[in-house]
Amino acid sequence: MFISIAESGTLTLEDADTMKSFFIVETVNSGTRGQAINALKAIAEPAEDNHYWIGIDSVITLSPRKNDPEWIEAFWQMLKAVEPYGYVDMENRLVKAHVEKIDVD
Repeated sequence: MFISIAESGTLTLEDADTMKSFFIVETVNSGTRGQAINALKAIAEPAEDNHYWIGIDSVITLSPRKNDPEWIEAFWQMLKAVEPYGYVDMENRLVKAHVEKIDVD
């Protein structure tokens, strides 16, 4: 599963049923390189090494399955599984993800 950031700044949650990975994809071209990521700042804070802390509730809101209790339970199970590795802050309801850039030139 990944958060897609379009050049326009639109955020969407893609591949929502894949509970084995979570990351951010910034779609850019040479004219907008780095600008699309600003849209992410509405729901996330920069962390170290090209990572962001994202509000868990914001991820759920972006999901096309946000009203599906089974999906929400599976999402929380994924978060609990990676918590020991430092990718989740349950107290502050944050999940950490890295950014991948895809050039569309």
